[in-house]
Amino acid sequence: MRTCPAHQLFRSLPIVVGCALPASGFAAEFTTTAGVAPGLTYTDNVCLSKDNKQDAWVGTLTPGGSIEGKGRNAEFNVAGSVEFNTLTDSQLKDNDCAGGSFGSREQFAPRINAKGSAVLIEDWLKLGASGRANQNEVFSSAGGADSFDGNGNTNTYYRYSLSPVLSRRLKDIATYTLRYNYNEVINTADDLSNSSSDSWSTSLASGNASRISWDLFGDYRKVSYDDDDVFVEEDGTVVPRENAELKSAGLQTGYRIDRRWQVTGTYGWEWNDFQTYNDEDTDGRTWDLGVNWTPTPRTTVSVGVGDRFFGKTPRLSISQKHKRSTFTASYKKSITFGRDILTEGNDFNQNIQNFGSENSQGPIIDERFTVGYAYDGRRARINFIGSHSDQTQEDTGQKSVYDDVALTVSPLVFISRLYSMSATVSWRQDEPRSQFGQPQFGQPNSNFSNNSEAWITSVTVGRTLNERMSLSLNYRYTDQQSDNDFSEYQENRIMATLNIRL
Repeated sequence: MRTCPAHQLFRSLPIVVGCALPASGFAAEFTTTAGVAPGLTYTDNVCLSKDNKQDAWVGTLTPGGSIEGKGRNAEFNVAGSVEFNTLTDSQLKDNDCAGGSFGSREQFAPRINAKGSAVLIEDWLKLGASGRANQNEVFSSAGGADSFDGNGNTNTYYRYSLSPVLSRRLKDIATYTLRYNYNEVINTADDLSNSSSDSWSTSLASGNASRISWDLFGDYRKVSYDDDDVFVEEDGTVVPRENAELKSAGLQTGYRIDRRWQVTGTYGWEWNDFQTYNDEDTDGRTWDLGVNWTPTPRTTVSVGVGDRFFGKTPRLSISQKHKRSTFTASYKKSITFGRDILTEGNDFNQNIQNFGSENSQGPIIDERFTVGYAYDGRRARINFIGSHSDQTQEDTGQKSVYDDVALTVSPLVFISRLYSMSATVSWRQDEPRSQFGQPQFGQPNSNFSNNSEAWITSVTVGRTLNERMSLSLNYRYTDQQSDNDFSEYQENRIMATLNIRL
């Protein structure tokens, strides 16, 4: 059983800050904020269970803040909060909740982002670093993961990365770039393995002044997992799992017809080394042809079609920005890993989580469509995002589909200037499937391999008390339907929070 003490939360943050400042050689300017939010929550279903509905009162305390430092050659930013709650394992066990039987359950929930950069050698070497601490679900089909972890389905993860970049301009001909990135993901849940990634990329690219652009590139990445997992081949042979390696090289070119139009083309080859369910070939040539259209400085459209070892790779990207609104849409088919899908975050709308095929340690072919709209007006804010992800695990052939939609409306003024209100409606649907299009493992009623659908409605009313204090009252209703009773539940939750700015 893995454990992760509370101080693990800050394991990656000193790395981020420490790497950003030593190269500066002078005192940076600092900006800090701090606050604390005591709260009280009532839930009528602390176990998140269909049949075992138990109510509970849970106290919370959430310190938070930010620190930003900026100098001539270095800068960093750390921001976030940590929520501590009073719900204990003994309380959950007394109520026969699943969460009380999970040894990796914790009574705190971090939500922290950190990033920093420093110029180590002027015009030569730069160092970047980042860190993230947050929570996700162990099994997406079980649902209900939150900071209370009443059903034992919550995982706290810590992700940090270091990335030195060597870049040099070769007179007026080209720019050479060599980049290395190391990142590690640490999970607290026993069912999830810790992992690390080493990657190198090199590029020799032309300048942007000419109509003709080119980029000669090469990429390498290795992903490793800590646990001694096993891999079952198609004939039933059980062998130790090997590290996955992705390698590619090629030439990317572009020709700008005028200010609005540009055509692009990429041709290359990839040499990959990872285990597949049917021993398919993971090597081969890769190509892409595309068009970029920029009708206005605020509107960009990019479309293309290509081919890789796993099939056709069409793509689409649209971005349109106005004074107060932003619209984005994208479609792409790419190869990635579950560790990245689950921990890279979603900064456009935090009400949407990124779900990956459960416990996958091999590469995943992710075919994803995402659309988003954000409006920031004088009296209201609107945030909408929708996502459809069709994922295939290369090592098992397992297929899963994840659909997510969320809409948040936040009137800035309600009744009077002292009050505010916001509302969120979200919907998600998970369909884990096997390589044969049937439920996982061929068991329609498997606890961890069922289709599920969840609706979440939330309303928050806030009142300003003075310059440093505000009070908020939130009501949230969750209705999750599932093929299996273990993952089905309804919950009403009321949360009162006092926000204090220090």
